[in-house]
Amino acid sequence: MRLTRLVMQGFRSYREPVEVRFEPGTNVFLGRNEAGKTGILLAIQAALYPPRLATEREAYVSEGSDACRVGLEYELPDGRTIRVDRDLVAHKGAIAELRETGPVTLATAPGDIAQIVREHTGCDEALFRATLLVRHEGVEIGDADDLTRSLSERIEVLVSGSPGGISAARAVRKLEEKVKGLSGPRAGEITQAEARLRDAESRLASGRSRTRRLEEGRPRLDELARRAGELEEELAGGQAVLERARRVAALEARREALVATRAGIDRTLDAQAAVARLEREVEQARSAAPVGGQRWPFAVVAVFGVAGLIALAFQRWIPGAVLLVLAGLGFVVALALRTRAPSRPVAGTPPSPMGEREANSTQLAEERARLGRDLEEVESAVAEAAIHRLPAGELARLEVRVSQLPQLIRSNSEARIRSEVEMQQLEDSGAPLAELEDEVAVAGREVERLELRLAAMRLARDELQAAIRDIRQGVGPELAERAGRLLATVAPDYSVALAGGEGLAFRPAGAGGEELGRRQLSDGALDQFHFAVRVALADVLLDDPFRYADAGRRESLHAMLETIGAERQVLYFTVEDPSPLAVTHRLPVVASRAGSE
Repeated sequence: MRLTRLVMQGFRSYREPVEVRFEPGTNVFLGRNEAGKTGILLAIQAALYPPRLATEREAYVSEGSDACRVGLEYELPDGRTIRVDRDLVAHKGAIAELRETGPVTLATAPGDIAQIVREHTGCDEALFRATLLVRHEGVEIGDADDLTRSLSERIEVLVSGSPGGISAARAVRKLEEKVKGLSGPRAGEITQAEARLRDAESRLASGRSRTRRLEEGRPRLDELARRAGELEEELAGGQAVLERARRVAALEARREALVATRAGIDRTLDAQAAVARLEREVEQARSAAPVGGQRWPFAVVAVFGVAGLIALAFQRWIPGAVLLVLAGLGFVVALALRTRAPSRPVAGTPPSPMGEREANSTQLAEERARLGRDLEEVESAVAEAAIHRLPAGELARLEVRVSQLPQLIRSNSEARIRSEVEMQQLEDSGAPLAELEDEVAVAGREVERLELRLAAMRLARDELQAAIRDIRQGVGPELAERAGRLLATVAPDYSVALAGGEGLAFRPAGAGGEELGRRQLSDGALDQFHFAVRVALADVLLDDPFRYADAGRRESLHAMLETIGAERQVLYFTVEDPSPLAVTHRLPVVASRAGSE
C-alpha cells in the first residue's frame, strides 16, 4: 500500500485543519524541534491503529480544542483508494473505498475496521510498530543513583524493539515469571491443564464403560423380553394342554363312574330277582304249611335281604353282609313260625312288599337306561378327546411345570425391569460420548498449546538473554571506553569499566582498570563518572538515528534511503540537511481548510 493524503484537525500541535500529501517514493520532512514531525507520524499511526484507552486518546487532543480528527488515504496495489477516518474524541471511525461515483463505506465498527486495515497493511499494530514504523527511542535518565539501571534498560529497549519502553532485562524477568507460571509443579497452568485433561480422560473412560455396558445390556434386555414371551407362550400352551388332558381324565373318570353305577344297578336288579324267587319259594312253602302260620317274619326277611343286596350293589360290603346274615336268621325264624301258623290269611295283615319291589325294579331299570345313554355320550366324548390323553407321569410333570411358570415369568419380569432401570440410569448418568471425546480433545489441545507457549517463552527468554549478552559485549565496551575518555579529561585518575552480570551497567575503575568501590570516590568524582557515562550514551543514542555517523557515512545512509524509496514509499523526518536527499516537506505545515472535509 502507498500513503497518498493525511488530514488532521485538533491533533496535537495541529489545532487548525491541515492536509499533507505524500509522494510515491522518498518523502523527506525537514523541520526544527517542535515543528510537528512527531505529530504527523503519530497521526498516521492513530488513523491505522487508534489508541484503545481514553487517556491515550485525550493526549492527542490539541489544547483548547473540542475536536480531534484524522483522515488517512492510501492506495492499494490493485489500484483501489481507501480512506480511514477517526474521531478520537467521540471514539468513532469509518473506512471507505473512494470511487468515481463517491465513497462506498466498507465498515464502521472498530473491529471490522481493524480487520480490513490488517488485510491492507499485512500486519497488526505490534508488528507495524516493530517493523514499518522505525522510531528513534529517547533516553530518560534519572538521578545519579539510577544512572546505570536507566542506561541498561534504555539500551535494552533497542534489543527488544519494544515501543512501550520495556527493557529486555525486564522482559526476561516477565518471561521467567510466565515460564514459572506455566511449568509450576503445583499451580502451573500446564499442571492444571493436565489435571483437567486427566479428569476429562477419566470421564471419557467412564463414558466408554457406560456405553459398553449399554451395548452389552441391550441384547440382555432383548433376551429377557424374548424369554418373557417364550414363558408366557409356554404357560398358555401348557395350560391349554393341561386343560384338555384334565378334561380327558374327567371324562374317563365319569365313564368309570357310570359303568360302576350301572353295574351296581345290575347287581341290585339281580338281587331283587333272587329275592322274588325266594319269596315265591317261601310262598309255595307257606302254602304247604299248616294254616295259621305267621307271614310277617317273611316280610322282615325280604326287607333285610333287599337292603343287603342293595348295599352290596353299591360296594358297601360289610353292611350288606350283616343285612344278609340278618335276613337268613329271619328266614329261619319265619320258617319255624310258619310251621305253627295257619296258612289262611288273617284279616288286617299288611300287604306283601312284592309290589314295592316291583316298583323299585322299574325305577332302577329306568335309571339304568338313562345311565346307558349317558355312558354312550361319555364314550363318544372320550373317543373324540383321546388324542389329548397324557400318561399319568407326563400329566403330573406338566402340572408341576405349569405351576412353576408364573413364578418364572415374575422373576423374568423383575429382571427385565431392573435391566431397564439400569439402562435408563446409564443413559442419564453422563454426557454423550461424543461430547466427552470433544472435551478430551479440547483439553489435550490446551495442554499442547500451553506446552508450545512454554517452549516459545523459554526460547524468547533465552534469545533475549543472548541479545542482552550480545549488546553488552558489543555496545557495552564501546560505551565504557568512550565514557572513560570523557572522564579522563576531567579526572585522569579514574576510568569507566563494564560491570559484570547479565545487564548493561558501569562501574568506576582506576586509571589502569582496577575495580574501585563507590566509597573510594569523592562525591564530585562520582558525579563526574555519571556525567561521563551520560555524555557517552547521548553521543550514541540521542536525537536522530544517524547522529553517531560522520558526514560521509551520513551521506551513504541517505543514499541508501533514496535507493529504498525507488521501490518503496519512505517517510523520513530529520532536523538537519539530508543531503543528497531532496526535501519534499518543510515543517511546520501551513494550515488549510482540508480538515473540514
